[in-house]
Amino acid sequence: MEINEKEHLEKTIDIVNKKIKENITKLENTQGKLKQGISELSENFYETSKEGGLGNAFSNLLGIENLQNEFSKSLKRLSLQKSAPYFARIDFKLKDKQKTQNIYIGIGTISDDQKLYVADWRAPISSMYYDYNLGPAEFNIDSDVYQGDITLKRQYKIEDGKLLSYFDTDLTINDEILQEVLSHNASVKMKQIVSTIQKEQNKIVRQETNDNILVQGIAGSGKTSIALHRAAYLLYKHRGQIKSSDILIISPNNVFSSYICEVLPQLGEDNLIETTFAQIARAELKSPIQSRESMLDEIASSPKQEELNEISYKSSYEYLDSLLRFLKGPFLETFSPQNLSYVVREDLEGNVDTIDFPAEQTKELFFKTFKGLDFYERINKIAWQYAMVFTEERHYTKEQNKGLRDRFKKILYRFLPIRDIDKVFEIFMARENLKLNKRTSIDYMDKGTYLAIKYFLYGFDHDFSAKYLIVDEMQDFTPVDIYLFKKLWNCPCIVVGDVNQCIEKNVSDEYLQITADFLGCKLIELNKTYRSTKQIAKFASSLIGQSNIEYVNRNGDEPCIYLAVNQEQTISEIIENECKKFDHIAIICKCNKEAEGVYKKLSKLITCTMLTQPEDYNNRVLVTTCATAKGIEFDAVIIPNADSENYKNTIDKNILYVSSTRALHKLFFTCEKEPSHMLKNIEVVE
Repeated sequence: MEINEKEHLEKTIDIVNKKIKENITKLENTQGKLKQGISELSENFYETSKEGGLGNAFSNLLGIENLQNEFSKSLKRLSLQKSAPYFARIDFKLKDKQKTQNIYIGIGTISDDQKLYVADWRAPISSMYYDYNLGPAEFNIDSDVYQGDITLKRQYKIEDGKLLSYFDTDLTINDEILQEVLSHNASVKMKQIVSTIQKEQNKIVRQETNDNILVQGIAGSGKTSIALHRAAYLLYKHRGQIKSSDILIISPNNVFSSYICEVLPQLGEDNLIETTFAQIARAELKSPIQSRESMLDEIASSPKQEELNEISYKSSYEYLDSLLRFLKGPFLETFSPQNLSYVVREDLEGNVDTIDFPAEQTKELFFKTFKGLDFYERINKIAWQYAMVFTEERHYTKEQNKGLRDRFKKILYRFLPIRDIDKVFEIFMARENLKLNKRTSIDYMDKGTYLAIKYFLYGFDHDFSAKYLIVDEMQDFTPVDIYLFKKLWNCPCIVVGDVNQCIEKNVSDEYLQITADFLGCKLIELNKTYRSTKQIAKFASSLIGQSNIEYVNRNGDEPCIYLAVNQEQTISEIIENECKKFDHIAIICKCNKEAEGVYKKLSKLITCTMLTQPEDYNNRVLVTTCATAKGIEFDAVIIPNADSENYKNTIDKNILYVSSTRALHKLFFTCEKEPSHMLKNIEVVE
């Protein structure tokens, strides 16, 4: 029987409204119970404490609070579903069954009286929408495989609870819908993409939980979205075992963190815990750290071959190997224990009983028994073992044992002549014939080395534990950083990036495979770009010599160069004449000095903002640098000073590539001198 789609939508929204009312009632009841429970505990605190019932009382309150959070979260998801309960439908007939199932797919499950109206996009049965065209299809639930045929695939456009259109298709995601979504203007925040997830993206999202994945995806391939949607998938699959607060994402910077912060809430999930590696370094080292943006700014402004060679070396697995060999070899060999003797009993005649720990015993434990562990782990284990002798001989209770262990640790650390992290770093730099910086902050390229030394010597002060780890912009991290990720997070991970977007160095395919092997990851490559028009994507690919790229067939204007007498005046005219319909336009400069110069002149002609803080992204016209704009997208991008003096070397080419791939619809270059040779095939407008 043919379904009346309008009636089905109205019925589904009625059910959502019913669920909203039910959840409001439940939420109000739990809020009342929580308020009453807190009040009663406050009034009877002394009696409850005296009777030993505080534990149960707090446990009950926590249970009510958890219920309140669940109802609140359910309400949030239902309000999202009310606007657009589903985006697709598949009709599926199981093998050897007569009845066909009509499966509507949305951001969350909607059911009533044991009837399923909408299946969550993450449910096993929904995977067929992404993976199959009409005809034979299958899905898995645990180890069971369900086979059959998809007899219909229908896609919907629903806004504010109104059915605007729908059509049937034989494709996974109809190109018409995909092109419409991609043709939209850039938004202030990254959006969820459940209605347009592609087959190769879906495969990554639904990988086995314990699989470690490294995704090498070209610019615009959706790798960040995939990582976030994988997080949403894991939260669905392991609901009750993994919470949003159990998933940690390492973002490149705070602007990018702000840009992606709405993806999970759009899917009805709480946001993940986010941080940057620089924030972790600052917290542990308690020292100022040079930002990546500042480091790239120095390179872009005045690249020196000696500095580039040093960056290249510090970005290699050879450098990591040298650091670990030094720490576990020559440095550890300076550990020189002495005999330890403790008086545990003395009689009136002056006779004493002692517990002795000869130097040879400490050496044996340190260099042989606990060989292979980091320094602080060896010290912890020896201190524990020595303290337990006192406990076993009943000189100390178990409660006193912790204080004794801490005393032993302090003594054992004294057997290491050099314990200062800065000094250890200086010695290692001297061994490697590398220069020390003369600034008060730690160099960006050295923060990983400092952290590795700190971790090896003392462990970390803070708990960064997680049940799942997401690392974005993988190419920006060094092997020392990646080594620390492996040390700190003994949990499954997805690591995403694009080696072609590494500005300060060139990264080979071999490095990519070594990194995947080092992390124990499956290496998956994505070579289809969805962000830019075909013309922009082709130009960007030609910059770095990429040839195996797939493009979505979304056409637009060719990139062009404007030769200008007054560059800022030309930029203002481009914005006024060529970018009228766009909401987000970026003037992406090579470095901060250049950006400040352009902004100073341009701000006298039009309203524009320097992009330095997350909230700045809300403005229409932004002046920024390539380093800050990384990972973000704009409707139109204008790259100023694109002349032969400003863009001439490999670093410049990398900057041009990253800047160009930020553009969705239009890409412009401006200059007052001869255009860069890298732009030789682009039309010049005078």
